[in-house]
Amino acid sequence: IVGKGIALLGLSFPGFCLSLLLILTFSITLHLLPTSGRGGVSHLIMPAISLSLYFAAVQMRLVRSAVIDTMSAEYIRLARSKGLSETIVVGKHALKNAALPVITLGGIHLVMMVNSAVVVETIFAWPGVGRLLYEAASNRDFALVQVITLMSGVMVVFMSLFVDVLYAWIDPRIRYV
Repeated sequence: IVGKGIALLGLSFPGFCLSLLLILTFSITLHLLPTSGRGGVSHLIMPAISLSLYFAAVQMRLVRSAVIDTMSAEYIRLARSKGLSETIVVGKHALKNAALPVITLGGIHLVMMVNSAVVVETIFAWPGVGRLLYEAASNRDFALVQVITLMSGVMVVFMSLFVDVLYAWIDPRIRYV
């Protein structure tokens, strides 16, 4: 139930809204974390949470659905009938066989997270590629916008290739000729 609540919360809050809420709560009200800029680990906490909460929530829901689908398979019933503990059944058999869609979405999310950092980097004044893209678009530097867009496309292609190679490593039944 806690996982469902976190997933619902992560899917409900947009990144910019969560960023502003985190700044208001932890920087202005509680004076625990810095509001913006680059520095130590304390400068990374709020941007990392606001950027990754949505993607973590989607991954949690996908893992849950994939494991629930896998738990009704014949080999899970066979493992239980052999007397294996539920931890081994879920950890070794169910999660391993439910991993392929999770890895696919994880690869896509990794690229999307890097590419969608424009808003979060702008709010937290973090010097990254997302803020560079924002400043290039604001200053009408179309060559830089094109380079960053091309880099994003190349990242998608290479991540897809990496995920495909990872498939063959995880599941020995998959072979590429």
